[in-house]
Amino acid sequence: MFVLPLLLVFAGFYVWPAISTVISSLFRWGLLNPWKPNQPSAWNFVGLGNYRQTLTSHDFWNAAVNTALWLVVFPVLVVAFSLLVSILIWYTKLGATLLRSVFILPMTISLAAAGVIWSFLYNPDPHVGVLNGILKAIHLNINIDWGFVQFHTGQWLSDMGTLHLGFADIPLTNLAVIVPAVWAFAGFGVITFTAGLTALPNELVEAARVDGAKPTQIVRHVIIPALRGPLLIVAVVSVIFALRTFDIVFVTTGGGPAQDTEVLALLLWQQAFAFIDTPQGGAAAAIAVLMSLVLVAGAAPYLRKLVRRSP
Repeated sequence: MFVLPLLLVFAGFYVWPAISTVISSLFRWGLLNPWKPNQPSAWNFVGLGNYRQTLTSHDFWNAAVNTALWLVVFPVLVVAFSLLVSILIWYTKLGATLLRSVFILPMTISLAAAGVIWSFLYNPDPHVGVLNGILKAIHLNINIDWGFVQFHTGQWLSDMGTLHLGFADIPLTNLAVIVPAVWAFAGFGVITFTAGLTALPNELVEAARVDGAKPTQIVRHVIIPALRGPLLIVAVVSVIFALRTFDIVFVTTGGGPAQDTEVLALLLWQQAFAFIDTPQGGAAAAIAVLMSLVLVAGAAPYLRKLVRRSP
């Protein structure tokens, strides 16, 4: 009886929208003429047509490749950077509060605001953009061409170069968008890892030091194994965050230039809202369903761990 009100809220705000999205992905509809479950006479059933259209679209696979880059690079950078910062804070007790605040404060602003801030940093005008201003001051201009990768500075949000993988060419401008997201999200990893290090028994570390272990060996054989739980949490949450990234891409590049930085969430928004005069709502719902399946698959290890811990 006490749980029932919460179950009703959960069903109304989570279960029904999910079911409605799945069902609406089987129909053709648009924003001006939305799919309504209580008006069967207005339904335009296409079955798996929206999925077929989505999975055969070049725009979808372009956004999928860019999203895959986010799924690989973003969690790796978040985990590595926040773990390094947490260990430094744990080792150097002096100024730990200040360091922790420096890396946690970016979490207090929205990703849209972070995107605007970094857009100023990336501005190609050296009198406005900090990065180009620094490079101009030290007379540094990086231009790399190694065949499989081309990289050059200056046009950070329009043309940084390309990574050639054979099956796909990945514009490096995506990395310029990922970096601000890492800056804004790393505080979550710092909080999680710092909490894990606080619970780490000092006896293990002292025993390793007595045995002659170096700091790098202590990190590798004592600290990292003790942080398996926090590592899994940060990695899974980072994957989920990377898959649903929208606002920072929208603010910095808008998916451009020429869809070079377009991700699945941005493509979904364009299908659902940007073209209100075309019936692409069902295709947008199909993209949402496919993204949800990937989210469930990515969160499965964490959910399985939670279930095993439950009595």
